This record gives sequence, structure tokens and C-alpha cells, in this order.
Amino acid sequence: MNNELENFIEDWFWDKNSYQFAQEIGLFLFQFLDNLKGKGISAQTIRKHSSNCWLIGKFECDYGYHESFTPAIFEYEYADHLDEFKRKVSDSKYAIESYKATRKKISQYVKSLKNKDEIGDEKKET
Repeated sequence: MNNELENFIEDWFWDKNSYQFAQEIGLFLFQFLDNLKGKGISAQTIRKHSSNCWLIGKFECDYGYHESFTPAIFEYEYADHLDEFKRKVSDSKYAIESYKATRKKISQYVKSLKNKDEIGDEKKET
């Protein structure tokens, strides 16, 4: 597997099943970041989203309690593990807003994929 992905997820898993889940989340978050890069967003903003994506992936792996990966786990912003972020990372207004902005962008990205019918969890609405 790709070294960049392995480095990104190295603290997210503890056994074979959690490793598979971490890989799938990591690949999805890389796809999301590639999508942002394609929109011409500044390198500084991409770095901030990338840092937030690492935290989001770590929190989903540690606290998400999912049986398997689906992009739909990111569809709703309220499932953001904000308490863990405040407790373990920062409670500064700027850091929280940055983290929430990344979660919101991921949620919008998942919804755009559903509208394009690029994820198989649910059929697009007609």
C-alpha cells in the first residue's frame, strides 16, 4: 500500500479489522482532499483541511463504532466528535471553527457524491 496512506493512518488502528477500516477512511479522505485541490484552493488551506482530516479519521476510528466503512458516516456534521476535539486538541474558537469547516466540507462532498450516484449506500433522489 502507498506509503503516504500508511503514514497517515498509522495511529488509527489496533488489529486487522480496524486496519482495513482505517485504510478505507484514509483513502476516502485523500479522495476528498484531491477534490479540494482540484478546486484551486490555496496550499495553506489544503494543509489545514489535511490536518483536520487526520483528526477526523482518528476520531472516527477511535470513537465512531462503525461495523464497516461507508462515506455516509460523514454525511451529517453533527457526528463530528467535537467533544473529543475540544478535550484532546484545542478549545480555541479558531481551531474549533476550522475543524467544523472541514467536517462541513466533507459532509457536502458526500452529499455531492450521492447526487452523482457515486456511492452505493443509497439511490439518488429523483
